[in-house]
Amino acid sequence: MVKIAKLFGYTLFFILALMYFTPKVALYYFAEMQLKPMSVIINDEKVIDNGFSLSIKDSTITFKAIESAKIQTIDLVFFGLYNKVKIEGVTLASTAASLVPTKVQSIELSYHIFNPFNVSAIAVGDFGEAQAQVSILDKALQVDLQPSKLMNKEYRATLKNLKKTKDGGYEYAKNF
Repeated sequence: MVKIAKLFGYTLFFILALMYFTPKVALYYFAEMQLKPMSVIINDEKVIDNGFSLSIKDSTITFKAIESAKIQTIDLVFFGLYNKVKIEGVTLASTAASLVPTKVQSIELSYHIFNPFNVSAIAVGDFGEAQAQVSILDKALQVDLQPSKLMNKEYRATLKNLKKTKDGGYEYAKNF
């Protein structure tokens, strides 16, 4: 029994040490290079390795040379079995103001090994609250939106493009 406990302890220590000493900043810059051919560029960011997580502060996202969003913080936590990306303080470009409110308080993406073919997301902003599910296997996106009063009042044209649900919310589904 003691040998099993030691084996488990050493294995856990090895996995935690591997996660702690992984060059997360280098992996971030590698991922940034993979986005470049898709015309997505992240500028002016401060990248901070926090041991078990990675923080990106004050970044600007440009898409096809057009400034699309400013983000205050992005926290990336990768544990293998459970991975989470938390984005806070998003301000969309003024060009999006005719379609949706431009302030997003938080977005949280999560992926875990117990549901390996789905990525979940929860977003809260001036638009209301949205929950999304991306099915990697089915190549499908499902978004459920509970719109805010601002969204109901000033962005009716956008809501007309979504399907109204029985509970007063809206849903959007797309296969890609």
